[in-house]
Amino acid sequence: MYIDVAFDISSEKIRGKLRRYLRSMGLSMVNKSVYAGVGSYKTASLVSERAERIIEDNDNVYIVVIQDWEYSSINCTKDGCVKISERKLEVL
Repeated sequence: MYIDVAFDISSEKIRGKLRRYLRSMGLSMVNKSVYAGVGSYKTASLVSERAERIIEDNDNVYIVVIQDWEYSSINCTKDGCVKISERKLEVL
């Protein structure tokens, strides 16, 4: 199971707190406001509880739980998009 957390938080101090917490939960930064990693519903629940305690009124945190069977990766280039599982690997 995978957990994705995306957030829109105005305060740098609060963003820093959430980022440190997400890293402590084993999630990795995808970009400055998106973290992802292997987790569980318990992980998502703990992140939700922590976020509720530290965010302010106009802040948003989105937590997405993805089951293993739902997960697939897509790689997009200027030539188009391909599911990773469909890509043929070349041996050099």
